[in-house]
Amino acid sequence: MEPVSDPSQAVPRPAATVVLLRTGPAGPEVLLTTRPKHLRFMGGAAVFPGGGVSAADLDPRWEAVSALTGGEAGAALDLAEPLEALGYMVCALRETFEEVGLLLADGDAGSMTREDADDAATFLAACETRGLRLRTDLLVPAGRWVTPLGAPVRFDTRFFVTEAPPGWEPVPDPSEVDRCWWASPASALTQLAAGELMMAPPTIEMLQRLDGRASVGEIVSSLLDDPVGHRGELISVRLSPLVHVVLAPNPGVMTGPGTNTYIVGAGPTCVIDPAVDDASYLDEIERIADDISFILVTHRHPDHVGGVAGLVQRAGCPVRAYGGDPAGGTGVVPLGDGDRIEVGGVILEALHTPGHARDHLSFYLRDAASLFSGDNILGEGTAVIAPPEGNMQAYLASLERLRRLHIDRIYPGHFRPLDGGASVIEGYLQHRAARRDAVLQALRSGARSPEEIVGVVYADTPEHLHPVAVLQVSSMLDLLHSEGEVIREQHRWLPADVE
Repeated sequence: MEPVSDPSQAVPRPAATVVLLRTGPAGPEVLLTTRPKHLRFMGGAAVFPGGGVSAADLDPRWEAVSALTGGEAGAALDLAEPLEALGYMVCALRETFEEVGLLLADGDAGSMTREDADDAATFLAACETRGLRLRTDLLVPAGRWVTPLGAPVRFDTRFFVTEAPPGWEPVPDPSEVDRCWWASPASALTQLAAGELMMAPPTIEMLQRLDGRASVGEIVSSLLDDPVGHRGELISVRLSPLVHVVLAPNPGVMTGPGTNTYIVGAGPTCVIDPAVDDASYLDEIERIADDISFILVTHRHPDHVGGVAGLVQRAGCPVRAYGGDPAGGTGVVPLGDGDRIEVGGVILEALHTPGHARDHLSFYLRDAASLFSGDNILGEGTAVIAPPEGNMQAYLASLERLRRLHIDRIYPGHFRPLDGGASVIEGYLQHRAARRDAVLQALRSGARSPEEIVGVVYADTPEHLHPVAVLQVSSMLDLLHSEGEVIREQHRWLPADVE
C-alpha cells in the first residue's frame, strides 16, 4: 500500500457507529445506509450510521444534557476518562440524527433540524436551548474496531446498538447517504454474497454477530452479557455464489485488516493465498472449501503464502504459482501466463502481472467479469512498489493490460472488494501519473535523493511511513531513468535537462 497523506491518520480518530434495530415481519432488522460513491473512504459501501468524534462532543456541558453521566458512560465503555466515554455516545446520537433523522432525546426534539447538527458545537447549543436530554442510556455498547495501520483513513470506532422507536422511518440526508433500508442480518449477508453490496469487515462482523437472533430483546441481552462479542475471531463471508473470503488474522501496516483468502468454486474448490499458519483460520478454510482441488498463489510474499504448507498438509492438494520456485516452503506446479484453471464450475485465467512482485499473478474469472488482483490493486490505498523486486515500469504495464479487460468486480488481496473495475484501474493510473510528475518537479526544485524527494512529495505523510515512501520514490526514479527523464550521479539524482 502507499502511505497515507494526512498526518492525523497515524493515530486513529475516535468514531462512533449506531446499529439501529427494529422488529420486522420475520424478526430483527437493521438499518443500513450506502455511502455516496464519490467519498474517498468507503465510497459506495453499505454501513451503519456514524462518524468521527469532534472536540465539542467532549465538552463537559454534555453531562447536563445527557441521561448518563460521564462516569456512567465510562463504566459502560470501560474507559477511565468520563468525558471521552460520553463523547462517543454523544457523537453516536448526533451522527444518527444528521444522517438518517433519528434524534433519541427527551423534550422538544421535534423542533430540531439537521442544521442544528451541522457540527457538534451547534448541536450542543441547540440541545441546551431546547432543554433536551439525550438518551445516551438507550445505547448498548457492542464492541470496538480500530482500523489497522496502512488504511488511507483510520478510525477507533465504538459500536452501539439501540432499538428505533415504533413506527419510525429514516429520512436520509442526501449529502451523507445515497440510500437507506431495513434488512434482516441474514438478507444483508445474502445481498453481500450475491454481489449486490460492498461492506467493510466490521460491518460484516456485526451482521454475522446479529444473524440468527430471534428478537431485538435477545440481541440486546446478548450484548449486555458480552459487549466485546466476536472481537479477535475470524471474519468469513460469502461474497458471491462462487466466491467466499476468509480474512487472515494478520493485520498490520502492510496488510491492513489482514490478507484476504478466497475460496472459489462450487463443489471442488480452489483456495487463493492461504496467508498464515493459524489453526482456527485453516480450520475455517477447510470447512468452507470442503473439497480443495488446489491452492493458487498470487505472489510469494510471506503474508500471502504463510499458510500454504499447513493447508497442503491438511488437504494434500497441489500448489499452483508463477514459475517453479517453492511457495511457502512447498513445491509448486508452475503456472504460465494465460494458463486456465478449471474447478467447481469456474474457469480462472492466470495473468502474469508483475510490478509489485516479479512473480505476481492475477486470476481473471472471465465469465463473471471478476479479477482476483492480489496486491496489484487494493481495496483501500495503493500498492507498494519496492525495488529491486518491485518495478514501476512493469507495474504500469500490468495495469494497462488489466484496463483492457472487461472487469466489473475486483477482489483484492487486502481490504474490501471493489466494483467498477475500469474506473478503479484508471484511478490507479492517474494517481501514479500524478506521483511521477510530483517526483520530477521535486528534482527540478533541487531535491537530489529519495529521502529529500519524500520530504517534498510526501510532506504530509507521518514520519513512521517515510521508509515506505522512500521505496515508492525509488521505484518512480527508476521509471523516470528508463524514460530518459533523469540521470544518476553516484548517490544523487538529477533531471536529465539540468545544466
